[in-house]
Amino acid sequence: MRPSAGAVVLVLLVTVGFVLHARAWSFLCDDAFISFRYAANLAEHGSLAFNVHIDPPERVEGYTNFLWVVVLAASAAVGVAPPTMAPLLTMLGAAAAIAAVTWLIRVARRRLSGAAVGGLSAVDLIPAAVLVAQPELMVWAHSGLESSAAAALVVAAMAAWLDERLRTSAGLAAAAILTRPDAALPIATCGLAWLAVVGAPQVLRDRAALERVPWRRLGAAAAIFVVPIGAHLLWRHAYYGAWVPNTWAVKAFGRLLRDTNGVAYVDAWFQGVRPWVLLALLPWLRPRHAIVVVPAAAMIAYGWWVGGDFMAYSRFFVVPTVLVAGAGGWLLADAAAWVSRRRPASERVIGTVVVALGLAWSMAMANTARARHAADAEEGGWIDGRWEGVHAMDTFAKAGLGAGAWMRENLPPETLITVGAAGAGPYASGLQVVDAYGLVDPHIARLPKLVPDTRAKARPGHQIWAPVSYIKKRDPDLLCHVGYRGARRPNRRHVHRSFRHGYAWACIEPEPGVREGYYCCRRPRDRVVGPFGAPR
Repeated sequence: MRPSAGAVVLVLLVTVGFVLHARAWSFLCDDAFISFRYAANLAEHGSLAFNVHIDPPERVEGYTNFLWVVVLAASAAVGVAPPTMAPLLTMLGAAAAIAAVTWLIRVARRRLSGAAVGGLSAVDLIPAAVLVAQPELMVWAHSGLESSAAAALVVAAMAAWLDERLRTSAGLAAAAILTRPDAALPIATCGLAWLAVVGAPQVLRDRAALERVPWRRLGAAAAIFVVPIGAHLLWRHAYYGAWVPNTWAVKAFGRLLRDTNGVAYVDAWFQGVRPWVLLALLPWLRPRHAIVVVPAAAMIAYGWWVGGDFMAYSRFFVVPTVLVAGAGGWLLADAAAWVSRRRPASERVIGTVVVALGLAWSMAMANTARARHAADAEEGGWIDGRWEGVHAMDTFAKAGLGAGAWMRENLPPETLITVGAAGAGPYASGLQVVDAYGLVDPHIARLPKLVPDTRAKARPGHQIWAPVSYIKKRDPDLLCHVGYRGARRPNRRHVHRSFRHGYAWACIEPEPGVREGYYCCRRPRDRVVGPFGAPR
């Protein structure tokens, strides 16, 4: 069926809004370069390792987005570098998430609300109009991270299941979990909610319903889901010698921050997305809406349980953000149908009012987004002194890229460096790295007697730190994890006490038009590292 004229106009407005809003938040996150380096090494060296020039290569799974890395590696193999391809994929992921929630709500209204859903209407596009104005989605339409793509796969898997496309749903669910493991939670809770509000009641009403279950299709779908997940699990154990990624061991200490950073993280999402707007629609809330409400609530609880994150704009909550917009559109449509049944003559007027309310919701989000964008830049990117905003993430990654490019050109390829950020700098330098946070290090997370940082201001995922004894045992040429970044040269107060004696500063000079400030590392005083320490 053809879309309505109002839907065509709204699709055009949503498309323009999507492009403009996504471009406003254009940046690459430092963390994305970890995956970029794995992808580049897979494409160039055939090894899913971070340090490939150490003999033997250090096999450690310092990523949690296997499918994302493989896709970027395939892109790199044909000449499109990960930093170029990833933003395109994140934009596509955000657009796909918006399309997926539109599909999900249309199917839910038809199958669960009993609505006569014809061609695409303006009412169907209310969630899309809200989401293009929502930073909690649109920020991750860039960044280079897999968040938006994983969310799109999750929501599409939910929609396909409701639409009785079982094999498609299974494939999308498997792809979602291979892209981001925590995608299993909203998929599983959506399935449980469906069983509670659809499957079980059908069986209770009609015992013969079990006989009509398409067991063959269900078995095929189960195989489509289990085989790739199981194969990847076995491969992981064979390749890395572990059943879970190294990132799990490193970031598991975030749970110690539930009552501080975890609570604040959930609160920040509530302040940004403002789901309390939906309280006005509570009279129309029914058990059927659990298929979107329960997965959203489960992901929010998970975000609290792991202690949240230090990045702004709630990247852990992209799925709840999308589902809240979908729930709002669904409830508005159900409310309109309820009124129309009582006043049939006013159906067109009611539809117009519902669309107007949806657009008002979108405009309110857009006004808030503009203010938040301005505040992000004005505050130097650190929001409320706690959250690393887009400006800060972009600046940090660009500084790392600049320093890394200088290292690639001026340091011997066998140089070993330590870092406290395993992203842009190591990617651009190509040098071998000791990650002081342990994310891409095979040993640190398993060292005995590590004491995690449990302070309220500790960064989730950055709570363990390589002991000085371990760092010195690795004997790095440059110690950048205790380095310095700033507009002026470092002085004595910037020196880490454990690397004061026997070490000197090795500073990359600022280059006008390329970088601002100095990027400095500590160097063993008796060692020449490229131009550092050499007689002049």
